[in-house]
Amino acid sequence: MQLIFLFLGLLFRIDCQDPNDAVFSQSINVVLNGQLKHYYVGNVVVHASSRQEKNEYFPEDSTTFDDDGTPEFIEYLEPYDYDQEIDLNDLRVSRIYPDVNRNQVLPYNIQQGNMSDYAVKKYLGDGTFAFVQSAIRLSDGLPVVLKQIKKEYTWWAKMEAKVLNTLNEESNPNIVRLVDAFFNDSSPVLVFQELQNCTTFDYRIYNYYHDLTSEDIKDLYFKLFQALATSHAKGIMHLDIKPANIIVNNDQIQLIDWGVSDFYFPMKEYRTRVGTRHYRAPEQLIHYKYYDYAVDVWALGSIFATAVFKKYPFFNGRNNDDQLLKVVKVLGSQDFFKFCDKYSISIPDDLHKKLQGHEKIPLETFINDENRELATPKAVDLLNKIFVYDHAFRITAEDILQHEYFTDL
Repeated sequence: MQLIFLFLGLLFRIDCQDPNDAVFSQSINVVLNGQLKHYYVGNVVVHASSRQEKNEYFPEDSTTFDDDGTPEFIEYLEPYDYDQEIDLNDLRVSRIYPDVNRNQVLPYNIQQGNMSDYAVKKYLGDGTFAFVQSAIRLSDGLPVVLKQIKKEYTWWAKMEAKVLNTLNEESNPNIVRLVDAFFNDSSPVLVFQELQNCTTFDYRIYNYYHDLTSEDIKDLYFKLFQALATSHAKGIMHLDIKPANIIVNNDQIQLIDWGVSDFYFPMKEYRTRVGTRHYRAPEQLIHYKYYDYAVDVWALGSIFATAVFKKYPFFNGRNNDDQLLKVVKVLGSQDFFKFCDKYSISIPDDLHKKLQGHEKIPLETFINDENRELATPKAVDLLNKIFVYDHAFRITAEDILQHEYFTDL
């Protein structure tokens, strides 16, 4: 490999200030290990054919899904009847935006395209579903991010494109903008307008997170809850809100990665192991499949609590059941079991015993000298309205924008 790039360096000797800068006019195709790879000088990957690896936790049947790395947990969802009559007073129906989506939503129709319309600047990373690159659209110089999704997850790519196409109708600057979608051979590619000079909103970036003032937090989270309010009004749940799916620069913050998002339909069953454990709502942790938009509010509220209390993450469970236990130890056992009784949710005996006997702890208990200026009475009041077991009584994203914590923005 090193010899190949030494040869390329001699063949195309061009000085670059940054080794990740792409030289748009000089490129070459190289066959390595039977795969066609397209390189720019500086060893920047423009295209590498997707590895067709089977994800052992992702069954071929799209009605089952597990995102928690536990193959023993398989979740089955009942087929949904889009023509059924809905009683809006049913407990399984959201109290907000219950019928925004009246008909079955069809995936976005992605057409064949050409990766050569883009020049890659740098490789950003990869995951189970896709690999991501920073690039330039050659027709106009627009900075973009290319998300090339593995062939076996084509349906998810089409649905993410459909979601973002719907959301971008509102032109909310706090939601990542989809500018193109195409097939590169057999792999779908989603193209997003890049938020430049940004970082993820990850608490592991210690210095950044600890430098946030109370006013910074207030401004940033108002924008994030605005993004949620827009999404929910369009009948869409994000379902994977976490610090890594939030990007920020000096002027702007955006909610990204809508890859597991879904359109809300009343009385439809949804996967409960979707998203990231530390930010799952109680109804997901106990596998209540008729959840709604409120799971997003809980998730973003958990990140907000992390910022306010400087406790990373705020609910830090080792697995699904331990995550639930961490929540119950703060919010108390009594209200939890009332919630379970209301929705006829049964808890396994061994877990039931662990969840018993916990008194509710006031959130003020988490205030200390390090976070006192951030954990104001208004901030704590907002969190008390977010951290509610019963999703029917959890504050909505739209109401959060009217909360007194944000009145002086």
